[in-house]
Parts: sequence; structure tokens; C-alpha cells
Amino acid sequence: MSRRYRFFRKNRLANASVPAAVSAKAPVSRPPRTHVEPLTADLNRIHVTVSRSFLKKLAAARDALSHSHPGATDEEILAAGLDLLLERAAKRRGLVEKPRKTPPPAAPGSDAVPAHVSRAVWTRDEGKCQWKLDSGGICGSTYQVQLDHIIPRALGGPSTVDNLRCACRVHNVRAAREVYGDELMDHFTRRGSRPRA
Repeated sequence: MSRRYRFFRKNRLANASVPAAVSAKAPVSRPPRTHVEPLTADLNRIHVTVSRSFLKKLAAARDALSHSHPGATDEEILAAGLDLLLERAAKRRGLVEKPRKTPPPAAPGSDAVPAHVSRAVWTRDEGKCQWKLDSGGICGSTYQVQLDHIIPRALGGPSTVDNLRCACRVHNVRAAREVYGDELMDHFTRRGSRPRA
């Protein structure tokens, strides 16, 4: 075996093991964030990195809507999908176009908030967290908002419009910690995570 061949083989084997070692220690790169570029008062350009599977879904959605939306642009296809998601979220909150005139009776032993009560609370609070701040205002967040019993259900609080409010997840958990304590709530929150004060 020649000296040159031994040198080549030794370096090739050494280099072959480098990528595995480097990849094990290399930080995981995060996908680029969506960037919005304002063009006019009404138009914006959105820059977003998508996967190949996303493009396949977009093409499949275009085909699926080809009868009702012939020649639709990507924006129109995505807007139709977003409309469906928002409609489903509104339905879960009881915010439907044609609510029942007479609400159905609650099932015996059910803990579910009746749809007409849910609808009234979401409408009254405009889907914003109603947690009162020290400054005198309210939190106002619309992220991860849920219905919160002011007097907790476990303490006999009813599922009525007056006893319910919209609260973001952070303030809902904070309210529960104030009533039940950190030790108990650590069992119900992920890794005992506590919201910031």
C-alpha cells in the first residue's frame, strides 16, 4: 500500500466521522419567521418559508375548490381555509349565525357550559381576557383565551353569564393558583410551570 493511498484513506475515514459528531452537537436551526412587508394601506406582502408537503396541500386544496373557486389565487385558497378554521372556532364558542331561540336543557350532571351562555360571555367580553390589572385596565389578550369561572366550579360556582369571563391561559391558571395553591396546581400544569406575576 503506497504512502499516498494510506494518507488518502486515513483522511477519508477521519472526515467521514466528522459530520456525525458535528451534527450531534450542532444547534437545531429554527425555521425562518414569517415576514410581513406593507405595500399600501390595504396590501401587504407576506414572506413565509413552507415545506414541500404544504405546497402539496395547497395544490390539493386548489383542486378541491376548483368548482366553487375556479382560477382562485393562492391568497383566495388560503383565505377560504382560514375562514373554515375561524368558523369552527366560533362554533366551539357558541357564536353561530342562527342560534336556537330556546336553549336545550342541560344534560343531567353535565359540566359543559351551555352554548347560549358561552355565546353571551364571548360576545360581552369581545373574546378578550378580562383579568383586571393593577393599572386599572384589563389584560385584553386574545391569545389562548378560554372561559373562566369567577367563583370556581369546584367551589359551587355556576356556569352563568354573571359568573363567567374570558381569560387568557396565563391568567386562568393564575386565578386557579390563587384559589387552590401552587402545590395542587403544579399537578395540573405542564412541568409545574407558573405564570409570571
